[in-house]
Amino acid sequence: MDDLDKTLDMMERDKCTTLLAENSVRLKKNNIRFTTADKKHSQEHLDAQQVSYEKLIRTLIRQLVGIEKKIRLKYLVPLENLRANNLRASWNTEVEGVLKDFKKKYRAVHKQRGSVEEFDKRVSQMLAGAKISVDTEVTKLKHKLETEIGTSEKFQPSELSKIYGVDEPVLVDLQIIDPLQDMRILFKKLEDSGCDGEVFVSLNEIIQMYAKEIRNVESTVWSGRSVDQRKETKMRVAKLSLNLKEIVLSLHDLARQALLEKEKRNEEIILKIRSNLEKLFKSVEDSEPLQNKLEPFWGVLN
Repeated sequence: MDDLDKTLDMMERDKCTTLLAENSVRLKKNNIRFTTADKKHSQEHLDAQQVSYEKLIRTLIRQLVGIEKKIRLKYLVPLENLRANNLRASWNTEVEGVLKDFKKKYRAVHKQRGSVEEFDKRVSQMLAGAKISVDTEVTKLKHKLETEIGTSEKFQPSELSKIYGVDEPVLVDLQIIDPLQDMRILFKKLEDSGCDGEVFVSLNEIIQMYAKEIRNVESTVWSGRSVDQRKETKMRVAKLSLNLKEIVLSLHDLARQALLEKEKRNEEIILKIRSNLEKLFKSVEDSEPLQNKLEPFWGVLN
């Protein structure tokens, strides 16, 4: 949990940096446009800059919520009260920093124009509105995550790791958590529609067997007598890992095709996937067991 929170903090910090940079670009463009038109620090110019800051705050809150939601749903991790409170404090601090920059750049201009009281009032309103928005969005996010995770049929990455014998960091690096989660849901739908459940057991076993082959090769890395031999083995592990990703994606696509009505299936895609899987299976010393595990699924697709 702590690791996930730290990862989210970094992602959100990066997003804030990006959005601040985008706002800076907008401000500069406005400065050029209004200076060229001999309207620098006109009311129209100042209004445009305020709109830019308002957009920054709205976008900031929306995208930070989006990051939390996407990652937590992916890993099926709810938003606990402590984290929710930390988010409120952190995001409010970000908003305060944005408005501090706004005041630093334009309060003196408003003072010269005699509109500083109105400016200060508007900044206070922006801050108050943003804090309400942050509190509302965090609360909504917490409830939404509780609902969606509570009713989710997806397996947590830690469960997928145990099922397939692939370390969780590898699942993340190969970006196969989503397709594996979705694939198991597709298998369940196919089984509910009348397909033999043993077919899908065999498909899962293909992934398990290939993952085991990778572990076997990986275990021999340090048995190499030379640096070149060890490097070659590591490269083979990397290649097999990429093959594993292709196998997962291919099986996922086949499951999606199987869910379609027969006349709506794309036979060309199915044949391409079949050919690709046969090539991938041949990357291991004994590919026949993998082929045998896949064979029953062709009956589902015929």
